[in-house]
Amino acid sequence: MTKKESYLVEGMTCSGCERTVSKVVGNIEGVTSSKADLKSSTVSVEYDPSKVTIDKIKNAVNGVGYKFVGQRPADGQREGSDEAIS
Repeated sequence: MTKKESYLVEGMTCSGCERTVSKVVGNIEGVTSSKADLKSSTVSVEYDPSKVTIDKIKNAVNGVGYKFVGQRPADGQREGSDEAIS
C-alpha cells in the first residue's frame, strides 16, 4: 500500500534543481516515485509509509541544499502562515 503526498520545498530555481530533488527523494528506499515541480515549489512523492517517514524525505531534501517546508495544505496556504502559495 503506497501513499501519495506533496511537500513544499524552498530554494529550487531551475530544472536542474527539480532533477536533484526528484533524484534524492526517489533514491530513498520505499519511495516508488518522486517528481519535483519548480513552478509550485513542491515535490510529489509516492511511497510506502511502513518504510519511509516524513523525516527521511525532509533530511534528503535538506541534505542537498534545499529547504523542506512541509506538507502542502489542500487550501493552498502554507502551514502556519496566512501567506498564499502562488
